[in-house]
Amino acid sequence: MDYELEEEQQMLQQAAREFLRAECDKAVLRELEASDSGHSAPLWKQMAELGWMGIAVPEEYGGAGWGLLGLGVLFEEIGRAAFDSPLFATSLAGLSILEGGTDSQREEILPKVTSGERILSLALAEPEVSNDPRFVSVEARPEGDGYAISGTKLFVPYANVADQILVVTRTQGAPGDEEGISLVLVDGGAPGIRLTPLQTIAPDRQYQVDFDQVRVPSDRVLGVPGQALPVLRSVLAKMSAIRCAEMLGGAEHEVEVTAEYTKERVQFDRPIGTFQAVQHRLADMFTDVQGARWTTYQALCRLSQGMPAGRELAIANSFTTEACVRVAFGAQQLHGGIGIDLDYDLHFYFRRAKALELGFGSAPIHLEELGEELGL
Repeated sequence: MDYELEEEQQMLQQAAREFLRAECDKAVLRELEASDSGHSAPLWKQMAELGWMGIAVPEEYGGAGWGLLGLGVLFEEIGRAAFDSPLFATSLAGLSILEGGTDSQREEILPKVTSGERILSLALAEPEVSNDPRFVSVEARPEGDGYAISGTKLFVPYANVADQILVVTRTQGAPGDEEGISLVLVDGGAPGIRLTPLQTIAPDRQYQVDFDQVRVPSDRVLGVPGQALPVLRSVLAKMSAIRCAEMLGGAEHEVEVTAEYTKERVQFDRPIGTFQAVQHRLADMFTDVQGARWTTYQALCRLSQGMPAGRELAIANSFTTEACVRVAFGAQQLHGGIGIDLDYDLHFYFRRAKALELGFGSAPIHLEELGEELGL
C-alpha cells in the first residue's frame, strides 16, 4: 500500500498545523485547563469555519467528504499540538449518526454538526462496562410514545457543553445479549440528567452522567431499536484508529523536541546527545514512532476503503498505545527533572498519552482480539 498523503491531505495537514500553532499554543491549553468548562466557543467557531467538524461527513450533509483518512490526518496534527476539545466526541457521535441513523435523522443533525452549531458526545462506559457494549445495563424503557432512560454512564467527554449526548442503552434483553442495544439521542439539558465531573490525569473534561427517568421521543432512537450493536462496533473500530493517529502526532512531537533538547543540554562539557546511551534511547523512540505510523495508517487505509481490517486494527491499537507511552516515558527521562515540571510543556503529552492509552482498551485487550483474528 502507498501511504503517501495526497495533495489535499497535505494541504489539510499544513493548514491544521499552522492554525494549531497560532491559535492553540500551550498558554491557551493552560487557560482551557484552568477554566470551568475546558472549552472555548470562539476556538470551536474557528475550527468549524475551517471545516474540521465535517472532514469525514459527505458533502450532501455539508461536510468535506474526505473520509476516515482525512480525519486521521487532522487528529495527528491535533495530537502534535496536545489540544483537547469536544471534536473527537462529536466526530464519534456524528459518525454513528451517519452510519446508523435514518435519512431524516442524518438530514436534521449532520448539517448542524458540520457547521459547528451542535456539539455531540457519546455515553458508553458504565461502572461495570468499559469497552464491550454488549454488557450495558442503562435501560431505555418504552413509555408512552417514547422512552425513559435510567442509569449511570461514566467518562462521558465534554458532557458539560454537549448539546446532545448519544447514549448507548438497552431497550430489550439482558446485559451480554447481542440484540437489544440502541443508540438514543438525549438533549444535554434534559430534565433528569445530573453531571458529576471526574478527575483524570489528562486536561480534558470527563463526566459521570446520571439519568433519572429521562424521557425522549421515539424518533430520537437511531435506526431500528435494539439493532445498534453492529453500527456501534463499526464506529468504535474506526475511531480507535483515529485515536492511534492522535497518539502518533503527540509521540512524533516528543521525539522532535527531545532530540533538540539533547543537542543543547550540556553535561560533562558536551551535549548529552553525544552519549551513546542517549542516542540509543532516541533511536528506540524514533523506531516506535515509525512503527506506530505504519500500523496506524495501514488500519486507516483498509477501513477507509471498506476492506476487512480486524487484524490490522488490533495490531495498530496494541502497538501504538504501548509505543507512544514508551516515547512519552523516554522523552521525560531524557529531559531529566525539567521533564516533569508543570511549567514545562512536556507534561501535556505524557498525560494525554497515558489517558489515550486506555480510551479504547489497553494493549492486552487488542492482543486478545488479534489472537482471535489469527484463530488462536
